[in-house]
Amino acid sequence: MPTAFSSELAIRPLDDAASQRLWNWTLRRQGLADEVRFDSVEAIVQASLGLHAARLPSPFATVAARSTGGDVATSLFGRPARERVMTVRCMRKTLHALPLDLASAAHAATRHYRERDALRAVVNGRERLVDVEAAGEELAALLDTHGSLQHREIEDRLAQHGISTPRARLALKLSWERGKIAYLNASDAWNRELRTFALTERAYPEANLGLDRQHATAVLIETYFDRYGPASLADAVWWSALSRTAITAALAAGTREVVAVTTSWSDQAQYMFADRLEEFLAAEPDSHYTGVNLLAHEDVALKAYFETRSRYLGDLPARRAFNRIGEVLPTVLHAGQVIGIWAWDEAGRRVTTSLVRGRATAEIRSAVRARADRLTRVLRLGWTAGRPRHALVIPGRLTPLSNQGQS
Repeated sequence: MPTAFSSELAIRPLDDAASQRLWNWTLRRQGLADEVRFDSVEAIVQASLGLHAARLPSPFATVAARSTGGDVATSLFGRPARERVMTVRCMRKTLHALPLDLASAAHAATRHYRERDALRAVVNGRERLVDVEAAGEELAALLDTHGSLQHREIEDRLAQHGISTPRARLALKLSWERGKIAYLNASDAWNRELRTFALTERAYPEANLGLDRQHATAVLIETYFDRYGPASLADAVWWSALSRTAITAALAAGTREVVAVTTSWSDQAQYMFADRLEEFLAAEPDSHYTGVNLLAHEDVALKAYFETRSRYLGDLPARRAFNRIGEVLPTVLHAGQVIGIWAWDEAGRRVTTSLVRGRATAEIRSAVRARADRLTRVLRLGWTAGRPRHALVIPGRLTPLSNQGQS
């Protein structure tokens, strides 16, 4: 029986018009067009393969770009979303907020290289692994008693058991990378963090971070090419930090037929599932327009690619959309193409934009202003000038999180 994937697949070339329609069709499937936006966080994180969460504003702004209203973005702070969306360190060792099934797959597929770093930190810290693991057991017992604690509280309480702060931090890192404890931001504002940790089995009883690595990789890579195909193997390697061998093996082990295409933005082979290509070809050509979108810092729609970034950059230099350390700036897109960047003016509590000269007509500039005004209203709903309130309750516990140590 032939495998679903082979590097020797016949390549189907797509001209510029088809390539641009396909790119916009991909964005529309993620909710990036007015008539297809989502009304729940869970629908958004499923469609977009999570929310990049290395920067505090990113999850909120990512949801805002894809949602029907500000209430969807503010629901990120509510209990239902917090119980169904888990923030894990995974692809490229960065934070992503994912639905529980994909969080489990992303964690298990990438655990090996993150745990390796944690073990190296133990050696570099001149600690014995057995002592750090024993501190991890103390940490687990502490969280089992208190439900959730901030990291400073954890260090202080472990110190009462004779565990030094450096050892406590190593135990926290190793336990997190192994999936025994989970990170939770208990803040109710996108511009403030209230970092806490809890036992994963208590906070997310439906998550299964102990998935087999090979199976988890297959799930993660299938989801990536389903959401973001066509993408090149180099795109997938960069996005996931998994090896090319692991990615091709995952595709070959799947049951969905893979097809190869070339596009106007790259003559390298790019892969997608045959059923998705058929779905695209069956769609009405005039239904592919995405209009104006303001995407978050490190938005997942743009972070999914490396080799084929010209699909949204065109002939713009990368510095117009990326900072010096390779992070995607908050961008303004029109019809899937970068036409500028935006920023949050904290003093004025509003969104400001800077468009590339010659990239926008008067009509497009008007649409950008309208979109910026809408985003301003949404961001104001989740912004605070002072200390955030905190009302996250770990499932199964009745004690709210507190800034103070719990007795």
